[in-house]
Amino acid sequence: MYYFILFPLLGGAIGWVTNYLAIKFLFRPRKPWRIGPLVIQGVIPRRRKDLAAAVGQVVATELLPQDQIAAAISAPEIRRNMAEMAGETVAQRVVSYPVLRPFPRALREMIAQQVAKTVNREVKSILAAEGPEMVHRVLSTVDLAKLVENELDAMDWDYMEAIVYSVAGKELKLIEIMGGVLGALVGLIQAVIVYFFG
Repeated sequence: MYYFILFPLLGGAIGWVTNYLAIKFLFRPRKPWRIGPLVIQGVIPRRRKDLAAAVGQVVATELLPQDQIAAAISAPEIRRNMAEMAGETVAQRVVSYPVLRPFPRALREMIAQQVAKTVNREVKSILAAEGPEMVHRVLSTVDLAKLVENELDAMDWDYMEAIVYSVAGKELKLIEIMGGVLGALVGLIQAVIVYFFG
């Protein structure tokens, strides 16, 4: 009769420990452990370069393709903001430009405002006419997939592990518990088999 207590307890413990270790082996050990010909290393650290390359490729082709970025940057409100920023930047430079310093501040500010309006108008015109093509030219020089890949590959994996646990901690804990529950069920089935047929 003790089978019905012992087997489920053992099965539950084995199932829980197995799932707990499987989750830990996602990230650990960070560096390879060599035991003769056998090499033990966490799945993610061992495949980090492949993982980083795959995520970079997904970001560049699926999440942020060039056409989508170009369309977003070429939107009228973005063009307007860029033109205004260009005008304000030039105006600030004009006010403090050494050649104009001898002139009264009010005159310098009036000149700066006029320059800002001109720059704003011209930048808007250029972006309206050549914006999408210009954005495409700029984006074609940027390898977004490689940038993401390099960032992920250089990431501190303790930090990455902390992020995974903060986002999916409850789900990972549930996987551990389900290992214990399934192990206990297997143990119970074994106890029934031993009791009735052993």
